[in-house]
Amino acid sequence: MTLAGAFCFSLVPIWVRAIDAYSPLSIVFYRAVIGVVPLFLWIARTPEGRRDVSLQQLDAKHRWVLLAVGLSMCGTAITYYLAILNTSVAKAVLLHYTAPIYVAIFSPLILKEKNTPLTWLAVAAGFLGTALIVDPAALFHSDSGELLGIVSGLFSGLFLSGVFLFGRFLAGRLPSRVRTLWGSVIVVLILFPFGVQVPGEHFWHNLPFLIMLGTVSLALPYTLFFKGQNYISAQAASVTALFEPVCGIGIGFLFFAEQLTLTGFIGAGIVLLSIYIASRR
Repeated sequence: MTLAGAFCFSLVPIWVRAIDAYSPLSIVFYRAVIGVVPLFLWIARTPEGRRDVSLQQLDAKHRWVLLAVGLSMCGTAITYYLAILNTSVAKAVLLHYTAPIYVAIFSPLILKEKNTPLTWLAVAAGFLGTALIVDPAALFHSDSGELLGIVSGLFSGLFLSGVFLFGRFLAGRLPSRVRTLWGSVIVVLILFPFGVQVPGEHFWHNLPFLIMLGTVSLALPYTLFFKGQNYISAQAASVTALFEPVCGIGIGFLFFAEQLTLTGFIGAGIVLLSIYIASRR
């Protein structure tokens, strides 16, 4: 499930690059608005779903954790887009996928999940493989004024780790689709004052791409991620999510005519090895 979710997330550049005249905040806002619709219809069709979405079974502590899930989802998208816009894609991707490091550090404190030597080996291999995929040479070319992009990239990795940690905390207490729905609702509420300010003449042109973002690249992958966390640890989930940049190699080649490099293939192989190591925990 986590691998499938990572593949869905890897499709994001296809839709984002096709959207015109929308700011990153507007894209994140409309992506969440559209994602809420199929999730709500899916959940509300049964009495059990309507009971779950009311959150009556959650105590105050777990409701705060659910709020943290939504804040993490919102922060991940905004900071990652800011990183891409203000620094190189290579740096943005590498900093974004520092998330497994944060998960390995904080999961013993938040989730009481013990780290093993295999955990740290998987994290190190995943980080190395990601660095190779995004082209090591590009990491050392910096421009003045890109500090915002680098800081945003660091925070995007931290926010992404929150998705794994807090999502795992609610595993078994709240269905995955309900976690995704409420997380998306929180994103909508946070970004409403900013997201609605878009050029109206571009709405219908961008709508098909926003629909794909909201369904294929939000509602579906987050539901798969949260469902997968019912069965694997937060550390294993965060390392498995590194499958996204591996898929990105194929997406870049098929849709954007990006060059395939030997270094990238080696990095992809190392990431797949790290996922296997994480699964052997």
